[in-house]
Parts: sequence; C-alpha cells; structure tokens
Amino acid sequence: MPRYRKLANLVRPSSPRGRDERGRSYTVRALHLLARTVPRSRNSSPPRSIADAFDLETFLPFQLSVVANRVSQSVGQAIAGRFALQIPEWRIVVVLGKYGALSALEIARKTSMDKARVSRAQHRLVDLGLANMHPSAEDRRKVIVSLEEEGLALYRDMVPLAHDTAQRLFAHLSADERRVLQTIVQKLFDSTTGFEPSGELE
Repeated sequence: MPRYRKLANLVRPSSPRGRDERGRSYTVRALHLLARTVPRSRNSSPPRSIADAFDLETFLPFQLSVVANRVSQSVGQAIAGRFALQIPEWRIVVVLGKYGALSALEIARKTSMDKARVSRAQHRLVDLGLANMHPSAEDRRKVIVSLEEEGLALYRDMVPLAHDTAQRLFAHLSADERRVLQTIVQKLFDSTTGFEPSGELE
C-alpha cells in the first residue's frame, strides 16, 4: 500500500515544476514505479507471431504443390522414357489431343503454364513434326497450334500410359477415398479457374 501512495504522490507532485531533485519528470518516475508494481506471471511468454507458428509441412497450398509436382514428374518420366518428351511438351500434346486446335493463351490457361514455357514447348513440337502453328482465320495476330497426324497418333499412345501411371500412384487409396479426392480436387480446380498465368501470350 505505501508504494501506491508514493505512486499517487508522483502523479500529483507537490513541486510546482513537476520535477524531482534529479530533474526527472514525476510522470516518468510514476510510470517506472507502476511497471515494477504490476505483477508478472511466471508462465507468461511473448505471443508467437504467425511466422513463428507457421508449419510449412502442414500448409495445404505447399502440400498440393509438392504432390502435383511429384505426380506430374512421375507421369512425365514414364512418357519421357518412351516418347522423349519433356513435361511442358506432353502437357500440350494431351491438351491439343483432347480439345483440338487452340491459341497459345488457351493452352496456357488449360495447362497453367506461363508464356515462356508454352512458347518453347510448342516450337519444339513443331520442330519434331508433331504440331503446326498458323494464324487464326478470325484474327491474323493470333497464332493457333494444332497437332499433326503424327502428334495425334502420339496422343493416342500417351493416354493409356499416363492412365496406368496414375493408377499406380493412387493405388493405396480406396475407391471411396478416390471419389472424395476427385470431388475435392474438382472443387479446387473450378475455384481457381480464373487464376491465369501472368504475362501476355498473344
């Protein structure tokens, strides 16, 4: 109790100048005394920031990215070993085989690849004789990419191999788990459709 009386006297000093004998403000002294007066919990600890509490291994976007890369690389290695195509190239072959002729921007949207990767991959497919590029009939500034007959034949050979590889990757999941996973992935796919690659492609 004496300490609190002392604190009250410091806040309302009798000195007209509001200073002690050492020239310190009574208000400053009162604040220091108050800090020593308020008890501290022995178990208290400074709050953790979001960065301190962040667990990368359970961060869902990171996990999805890693899993997607692993699956893509597994399928890509199987295809590369047989057809000598890199991941961006076989992705374009599959998309063109499924949807037909597309512009570079449409390819980027369906494969979620950026301008540079799409450009390099489509030019290599042209060099390999698997695809061709030509101006759009509606807009001469737009380049359309389509598969040649050899590219279509390659697509028909690739699909069963990609399907078998995917089956092995998800073999440890039950039929119910696969259906649930497919439903969740489809929802994520639909909700991220508007997230287009950066960079102008056409």
